[in-house]
Amino acid sequence: MKHSTTLRKRLMLYFLIVMLLPLVVFLSFYIISGDRTIEHILSDQAALLIDSDSQATAGVMEKYRHKSYLAAQDASIQSILRAQTKPQRTVSSLYNIMEGDTYLASLTIWTKDGEMLTSTHNPSESEKEMEEIREILPQSNKEWVITIDGERMENGHQIAFTILRRIRVDGEIAGYAVINVYTGALTPVLAGDGFFSDLFLVDRERGKATSLMRIQDFGSTSAFPALADGENIASRPVPGTGLMIAGIISQAELESSIHKIVLYMIISLAVGFALSLVLTFLFSRSISRRFSLLSSGMKQFEKGDFATALSITGISEFDKLSKTFNSMVKQLEVLIAREREEEAKAAEAERKALESQLNPHFLFNTLSTIKALAHLHGETEIDTITTKLGKLLRYSINNHTPNATVKESLDLAESYLMIQRIRFGDRLRYTITCPDELLPEITPRLLIQPLAENAVTHGLEGKTGIWEVNIKVGRECEMLLISVQDNGLGFNVPDDFQILVEKGHTGLYNIRRRLELRYGSSFSFAIRSQPGKGTEVLIGIPLSKEGDDNA
Repeated sequence: MKHSTTLRKRLMLYFLIVMLLPLVVFLSFYIISGDRTIEHILSDQAALLIDSDSQATAGVMEKYRHKSYLAAQDASIQSILRAQTKPQRTVSSLYNIMEGDTYLASLTIWTKDGEMLTSTHNPSESEKEMEEIREILPQSNKEWVITIDGERMENGHQIAFTILRRIRVDGEIAGYAVINVYTGALTPVLAGDGFFSDLFLVDRERGKATSLMRIQDFGSTSAFPALADGENIASRPVPGTGLMIAGIISQAELESSIHKIVLYMIISLAVGFALSLVLTFLFSRSISRRFSLLSSGMKQFEKGDFATALSITGISEFDKLSKTFNSMVKQLEVLIAREREEEAKAAEAERKALESQLNPHFLFNTLSTIKALAHLHGETEIDTITTKLGKLLRYSINNHTPNATVKESLDLAESYLMIQRIRFGDRLRYTITCPDELLPEITPRLLIQPLAENAVTHGLEGKTGIWEVNIKVGRECEMLLISVQDNGLGFNVPDDFQILVEKGHTGLYNIRRRLELRYGSSFSFAIRSQPGKGTEVLIGIPLSKEGDDNA
């Protein structure tokens, strides 16, 4: 049998382990690694950081190298280079290419003859920048180079590196794209700027270096003794470029900081351990007591006591547990009562449903009898109206699918309109237009007939003169278009469709809501109406042949 202990004992043990474990691990590590010098530890850490910074720098350079490629391929830039005419204002595509990075870098377009055509900034020392292009780019067999040579300040920003790229028009060199990337684009992604005393981008081939942490430090590598000595330096090549990134390690300062940290940590751990001995007992007793109360309440509930309620302790976590438990007990009690009530209602509803199944069939059979008598006595209008009404009733009884073809929907609308025409006589006129190829298309059930009913009920009743209802079905691209138009009273269409319900147009609101639930955003629903000028409802739904998976 598994041995069990109380919660209080376990909590006391866990508290002591949590306090002792960091102290033991730290002291063990410090003793075991005593043969390793701080210099080795710093070198390992510096190597990890400089590797990370090398990859991060390569990522930033690749980002802006791609922007220079976009500039070289941009049609508007090639156009002004072909015309060799300086535009009156900056070409907008420059800002599109930079994508909001103009506070981190600048993009300037030069002609091959040394004229600056357009720029995202006001470039300073433009002649020296062109000299840099003529000096560096021809020496490379690539279409682009990344350099740290030249002036390192522009509009108050320190330039970290520059990307030079040829722009060809019709196969010939027509100009150059120059992107000056500021140190602000690099420093946020560098992991070693808090570890190294300084970080440099170095071009050993040209003997140039620029500091990424001190704006004023750039120039020849010989001007930086730390780089020249090669000691206490961690460096890595920047992949894909001829540059390297170097970090200067300040060993004396870091050694002092580490010794202080070790001392402070030992003192803190010792004080914490002493306090833990006193506080562990108090904390564990306080927590275990509340768990005991929670356990007691659950045991009472397990026995079927729904009057069980846990008290509030004043500790938010335990209070949440207590409130959740109390709420769960109440909900279970309500659910049990509701389930019993629903079982009784379900039995009653089933009984009533069985009794009411005969009613629609009785009404349909009665209509069939009336139709037969009307036909026997030559009452054509009664014969027609019972036929159409029977069709409407048969559709509501027998069709339980959510879909209908356009033909079925139009036949249903025509049956309704024929009944209304017999009722109102020649005052009501209607037309139904639909290409034959659209008749098999699938629509939601009861889509067109409610629109026709809405037109008669809300649009035409109360209007003097001739009533007209025109139903048209067509297509546009992959959309099935349905239009129901009347020349009735019209109304002011609200911006919020919810108001349609308040104005009595529940049918229109329900149709739009059904379409929204079925098609999401892939449908259109519009109402065009003005008081005294009639109403037109326009619906557009995706085409779907009968038998498709979407039907």
